[in-house]
Amino acid sequence: MPENQENVQMQQGKNKILLFRNLKEQGNEDGIKLVFQTGHTFTMSRAIDKVTTKDGSINKVGELETEVSIEAIQAKNDPVGKILRQSVIDGDTLEVWEVTIDDDLKNEEGKYPAVYAQGNLDQWEWTAEAEDESTISSTFFVNLKPQFGYTALSEEQENAVQYAFREIAKVTEEE
Repeated sequence: MPENQENVQMQQGKNKILLFRNLKEQGNEDGIKLVFQTGHTFTMSRAIDKVTTKDGSINKVGELETEVSIEAIQAKNDPVGKILRQSVIDGDTLEVWEVTIDDDLKNEEGKYPAVYAQGNLDQWEWTAEAEDESTISSTFFVNLKPQFGYTALSEEQENAVQYAFREIAKVTEEE
């Protein structure tokens, strides 16, 4: 068995969340989690054209293209849903973070692994079926290349992922 194979574990999709911000608001607002996310797919691809030469085939490699497909259950009064919808209408550039909320993967500074990108949504689609939840979906097209690093989450952002344990006693204003 290769070295460190015994420590290899599956990553759970539920631990990867998306946070968004309108790029125009980067000096005013933190990234905010889209509530009720049901799934997303981060796709990086390149077009590869085969060129036939007298010596054999060679590859002509195209530019990197990255997109993030987004699916969620539509929430009442979700500020992020409104920001995303309006960005399609106005053509605004957004920021997106895919953050992996897993304590085992935090770095020495207590930050979570993340992918960061800037780009635009191509559409805003919502469904309204009679017997199902109303859902939203869109595709985020990344400008340039996504960046990989680590990010801290504020207490408010962590609470948006999962509420903290509370004791039975009544909650005071300080909590």
